[in-house]
Amino acid sequence: MRILKIFIWLSVVALCSCKGEGKKEEAVSTDTVSTMKMITDSNVITAAIDTVHTANNSLDWDGTYKGTLPCADCEGIETELQLNKDMTYAKTTRYLGKKVSIPSTAHGTFIWKDGSHVFLQGLTNEPSTYFVAENKIFQLDGQGKKVEGSLADKYTLTKIK
Repeated sequence: MRILKIFIWLSVVALCSCKGEGKKEEAVSTDTVSTMKMITDSNVITAAIDTVHTANNSLDWDGTYKGTLPCADCEGIETELQLNKDMTYAKTTRYLGKKVSIPSTAHGTFIWKDGSHVFLQGLTNEPSTYFVAENKIFQLDGQGKKVEGSLADKYTLTKIK
């Protein structure tokens, strides 16, 4: 949070003190960080974009995540997803509010996409792509995009161990 405040402060200082001569964008890349300068009518904004650190190589992502996901015809889908360092997973789901609610468990391997998404291989007829964040993962829709709308925050599994 402190870094964000410093970045905002530096952006404000840059906006107040710099003059631009037109509109253009310039990107400079190094091995670990790209910087982008955006020049607007009268201001310069510089942002550092980390191109090397991803959820895969920067977060403590392995572990067990749990939550209750939305369900169209039940009270919710109790979901537990275990991601292991050896790139295997175990996913257990249980439909809440059904007369017969037997847990179902799937096992398999997963792959990383773009360093921040995991794709659970071998699943059919259910979402299999998740966005990995610090101590949380977010189930994505069938096209691998973030769920939007009033229920968007309900598609979150929280790390329990």
